[in-house]
Amino acid sequence: MWDNTVWNEIEEVTTKEYEVEKVTAVAGVRGAEAEDEALHHLYYRQSMKGPSEIELNKALGKLLNTLSSLKKNKPGHEKIPEVTHYIIQVYKKLNNSSKQRELEKELLATAPESKWAKFYK
Repeated sequence: MWDNTVWNEIEEVTTKEYEVEKVTAVAGVRGAEAEDEALHHLYYRQSMKGPSEIELNKALGKLLNTLSSLKKNKPGHEKIPEVTHYIIQVYKKLNNSSKQRELEKELLATAPESKWAKFYK
């Protein structure tokens, strides 16, 4: 193939320049700290696997503590439906459907008009 190739000599090289009419400014990344800040919130940090079962159980414990504290100190607190929704999602990830359904029913009974209850109607 190399022997059969026809080679042409380049006779002239030209440079063409262009100018952009409109420049749109966009926000830039601040560097490594911005990247770390964003990655902290993404699942992709762990090769797109999502949180491990241990991490889910840790989150569940913290959420359950928060929920019980809210219910104890102020039973009608506005964050109770939201925290309940997050607990339901963790139970769903852990494949604990009985606890999931139990909390769904509780959420629908206590805050049926909340934006969090719409996911379970």
